[in-house]
Amino acid sequence: MSDLFSNAAPPPQQFHRVAALEVATALPVTVEHAFAGFTEHIHLWWPADGLSVWGIGSFFDLEDNALVETSADEEEAVWAEVRRTQEDTRLEMIWRHQPGGGAPTELTIDFRPEGGGTTAAIIHSGWTTEPSSVEERAIYRDFWPLALDKFNRFMGGGQ
Repeated sequence: MSDLFSNAAPPPQQFHRVAALEVATALPVTVEHAFAGFTEHIHLWWPADGLSVWGIGSFFDLEDNALVETSADEEEAVWAEVRRTQEDTRLEMIWRHQPGGGAPTELTIDFRPEGGGTTAAIIHSGWTTEPSSVEERAIYRDFWPLALDKFNRFMGGGQ
């Protein structure tokens, strides 16, 4: 009956899940080498000009089960927490976007042998029709291909 009054609270808005972002690259190295390049040397290839709090001078590292960006002034921003790792084949993370911003999403990186090398595939899911999620998804739709291209070149690929 409270719906009859003009000061009644509007019904909660319903947001729906949208498709995951999926991008992959073929690497000319073994699965073990690709996994190590991604997890142990991320600071050497991460495109900070494409996604960073502090820009090109910052340092990205997977430390203490988190992806952390450190500024030149030693400030830290946690981008993701590692939820699960399967030795040399899979990395699952809870992705936090900008520090303190946005609803977390899920990021999975799979490394599988293919031909004489490895396919590295990113699946970034958990997106909704909520406006901030739509905006963040658009950022990552453009970012992940750029990141995998830089990773590919770091690993010796020709792309």
